[in-house]
Amino acid sequence: MHTATHDPPPRPPASDVVVRDEFVLGMPHLGPHALSESQMLKHLGHLRWQAFQRLAGVPTHLVADGEGRRLYATFYHGDIEFPLAAPPHTFCENDRIILVGDLAAYGRNILDGHFALYRADDARAETWGVPDDASRDRFLQAGIPLFRLSNIFIGQETGPEKLKIGQPANADFSKLRGMAEPPGGYERNRQARETGRFFDPPPGTRPAPPVPLQLEHPIDPDRDVNGVGLVYFGNFPAFFDVAERAALTALPNGGLPRPFADRRGTLRRRVGWFGNARSDDRLRMHVACAILPEPVHAESRSLPYGQMWFTLRISRASDERLIAITTADRITPLETDGERDGWRSYAAGLG
Repeated sequence: MHTATHDPPPRPPASDVVVRDEFVLGMPHLGPHALSESQMLKHLGHLRWQAFQRLAGVPTHLVADGEGRRLYATFYHGDIEFPLAAPPHTFCENDRIILVGDLAAYGRNILDGHFALYRADDARAETWGVPDDASRDRFLQAGIPLFRLSNIFIGQETGPEKLKIGQPANADFSKLRGMAEPPGGYERNRQARETGRFFDPPPGTRPAPPVPLQLEHPIDPDRDVNGVGLVYFGNFPAFFDVAERAALTALPNGGLPRPFADRRGTLRRRVGWFGNARSDDRLRMHVACAILPEPVHAESRSLPYGQMWFTLRISRASDERLIAITTADRITPLETDGERDGWRSYAAGLG
């Protein structure tokens, strides 16, 4: 169900739309209670590479610099935003959806683009297209989930632990929309590196301030590494999940009740990737969390949601080199009056 609107599109139907992918959601796309963040990132990443190789005229596995060294367009920043009118819990098995995306380049080594997620029966998929910075809020207010992903071309010098920025010499950038300025993710990454977060917790969250927790997590060489030997960006949500659950379990009074933790889905996330790691390394994660005592209400459902906030910093255990920072608002459906009361009661005990 969508928020009613009869206004004109946020911008004319975009000629720069280069991705349109319509498919039916199934088990590969879903987590236990919501659309899977990891699987969505992997799918969007695949769509990004397909669009780039089509426009640039070179298969992704052949992209190389002037010395013939293979380059990869690694992800360095991502934004995920679901409106309360269409949280990830509302996307279910057998739902038909449409992903619409664009692609732009800053110079010859940075790629950037937006994706919008529509229901298949939503006519706005054909007329609204993808957002830009000016229309982002309008899309969200209209109940359309958004993703933005930025990439930079890199090559491996001695392995995944040492990467070097490069420029493709054999790719045609003339068909990609040019950007006059670099994507905003670069500056947001810089600020997050200084502060340890992309955004603050909502006012009134508890505990205040949130207490950080440290843990280590092994890289699984059979699960976490992609086809070129790098820890795959689409697997990072699995690391985030591990750290988030540990932080929730460590909260006072026995931790957040497990049913609430089990159902969490992403309302908003920003993530910056700063490096990579060898498959025999471990990830050292510093995570803090807080919860909002009063449930929030989805506009299109009768269920309220409990809201949690997390910020997480990941470094290599071997040398403390920063790998990633993410900050997220996560929500969990509160399905009965008793669960709503239980959420409030637990939050009250956090002081």
